[in-house]
Amino acid sequence: MANDREVLREIWDGKLPICFQLAQEEIMEIQQPDPFYVMVPRLSYFPLVTDKMKRHFLRYISQENADSEMWLDYNGQPLKWHYPIGFLYDLCCGNDPQLPWTLTVHFTKFPEDILLHCPNKDVVEAHYMSTVKEADVLKHRGQVMSTMQKKDHNQLWLGLQNGNNLTLSASDNIRVSNSLVQKI
Repeated sequence: MANDREVLREIWDGKLPICFQLAQEEIMEIQQPDPFYVMVPRLSYFPLVTDKMKRHFLRYISQENADSEMWLDYNGQPLKWHYPIGFLYDLCCGNDPQLPWTLTVHFTKFPEDILLHCPNKDVVEAHYMSTVKEADVLKHRGQVMSTMQKKDHNQLWLGLQNGNNLTLSASDNIRVSNSLVQKI
């Protein structure tokens, strides 16, 4: 069991270095923007970790596109926001790992036939909680999530949203902690 906990801790604490670069066709300034580097949790989702990066690039794009939905690609392949970042990295770079992972940022030409829209973080929360519930139903017939209180659901979401997955440990006296993480 101790080994399982160590593996879980490594998974929950795993981070990826990412280099965000604004797509060349989006740049409206003479000066080229610097790339934006950040370490992101492998278990998080892009809409939860890109606020600062978006603000960094807004001054270089056309103001009419500033409110457009941002999307990312890797080597021309749009990245689906509803997949965890670590999964996307493994899917795209599994055979040829490259760090930092260099992604291109877009504010125009949203590929509606490939990507789902993500207007706000509430959509991410709904998707995440639905995914956790689906996993619980498949593995435990829904017994774990159904016994959790609303505050436990909120703590689970806040831990993911804040990239502070350590809040999901038994030492913080959160009932959701190890029982949920280990079972699901």
